[in-house]
Amino acid sequence: MRNLIKAEWFKLSKSRGFKTLLLCNAASLFSTLCLVAMGAKGTGYDMYIIALTYILHHAVIGYLFAAVFLCVEFSNRTFGMSLLCGHSRRKIFLSKAFVFLAGLLLLFLVYTGMTTVVVSIANGFGERICPETCQNAIFLLFYGVLGYAAMGAVMILVAVIAKRAIVTIGAGIGITYSLLWAETNLSEALLPFLRYSYSYQIGQLAFLGQEFSIGTFVMVMVLTLLLALSAATVIFERMELK
Repeated sequence: MRNLIKAEWFKLSKSRGFKTLLLCNAASLFSTLCLVAMGAKGTGYDMYIIALTYILHHAVIGYLFAAVFLCVEFSNRTFGMSLLCGHSRRKIFLSKAFVFLAGLLLLFLVYTGMTTVVVSIANGFGERICPETCQNAIFLLFYGVLGYAAMGAVMILVAVIAKRAIVTIGAGIGITYSLLWAETNLSEALLPFLRYSYSYQIGQLAFLGQEFSIGTFVMVMVLTLLLALSAATVIFERMELK
C-alpha cells in the first residue's frame, strides 16, 4: 500500500493537468483583483470565509482534477496494468483515492490562501489578530477541509461510475449546481432534507457561531465521506478493467 501511494504521489507531482489547475487557481485571482480595483470593500477575513464556502469554484476545479487524475486511468488502462503487477483492487483504488483527496485539498488551500492574502494586502485583514480570531480561523479551516474531503469522495464516486472525463465533469458540475439551486429555490417543506447535503452544510460555514451546528456538520461530512468512498470502492472492485 505504501509503495502504491508513493507511486501515485509521483504521478501527481508530474501531472500536467494538476499543475494547470494550480495555475487556474492563481489566474482566478485576477477576478478578485478586479473587484478590489473597482472598490470592493471586503476584507481579507471576509474573503477567507467566501473562499471556504465557494462551492461552485471548488467543484469545477475538483471535477476537472478528477477527470485528469482518475478518469485517465480508465482510458489508458493503468488500473488494469496495476492488477497484473499483483496488487489487490482495493489497495489500488484506495491509494489512488487517498492521493486524489490530498491533491484536491491542496488546490483548495492554495486558492483560499492566495485570495485571502491578496485582499488583506489591498483592504486589510479586517479582524484584530487575537487568540479568538485565530481560533475561529483555524476552526473554519478544519471544517472547510473536512467539507471538501467529503465533496472529494463524491467526486471519486462520480468518476468511478462515469469513467469518462467529459461525463464526469458534466455530471459532477451538474449535480453541484442542482444542489445549490435547490437550496435557494425549493419550498420550505423540502429544505429540511437538503440541510443534510454536503453543499448546504459547507455554505453554513459563513454562519459559524450563529446558525452553524458543529454536530450536524461533522455528522453530514463524515457520513458523506464514508458512504461515497465505500460505494466507489465496491463499484471499482466489481467493474471490468481492461
